[in-house]
Amino acid sequence: MQRINAKSASWEIYSSLCARAPLMVRADGRGFRKVLEGSQKPYDIDFARSMAGSVESFFLDSGLSPALAFTFSDEISLLFLEAPFAGRVEKIDSLIAGFLSAALSLDLGRPVSLDCRTIPLCEAEIGSYLAERQDETWRNHVFSYGFYMLREEGLNGTQAMEKLRGLREHDIHEVVFQKGINLAKTPAWERRGVMVYRKGGLVVADWQIPLFSSQEGIILLAEIIGSARERPKR
Repeated sequence: MQRINAKSASWEIYSSLCARAPLMVRADGRGFRKVLEGSQKPYDIDFARSMAGSVESFFLDSGLSPALAFTFSDEISLLFLEAPFAGRVEKIDSLIAGFLSAALSLDLGRPVSLDCRTIPLCEAEIGSYLAERQDETWRNHVFSYGFYMLREEGLNGTQAMEKLRGLREHDIHEVVFQKGINLAKTPAWERRGVMVYRKGGLVVADWQIPLFSSQEGIILLAEIIGSARERPKR
């Protein structure tokens, strides 16, 4: 294998950019609208299981040790209390995106890709970050039910989007309720997402998580993060 000389190495962009811990790595699916053609709408439990399964595989097989992961829709957030690869952002983003893309592709039986970005946080921001992503889970939940309800009424995708743009979240919720769907009673994983973490030596996927902003959610996060800190380093 040809060695890269010092001059060639200096051409690399961002190769020395490093992030401190704790940090989140958030992965998002690319072109998943096409991937999900033919799936159940607005939510497909099999796809959700594939997403959670890919995260579990990451915990078991990647050689990295996130404290926890949160996933909804085509998004995955991984919390690291110690920065992998000495915090080198290009390695963190590329290798995590590559692993999750491969794991999900194998599960779905077709090639898919995710991209990644690294988000440095301070300790006090961990709960706030997760609560914000869970808020986005709820907004996505309301919008998705509203969108596909309008599609069932005969509107095309563009028309449904235009109609929803003029409505507030509360208004969409009310319209869906009038059609007989109580969004507060839909499956918890649709409303609040799924969390993956280690418990008692096992990797578990929790499909009934509380709100991260609630006292129950704050206590749960503290327990998971505390347990992760106590685990022996690899």
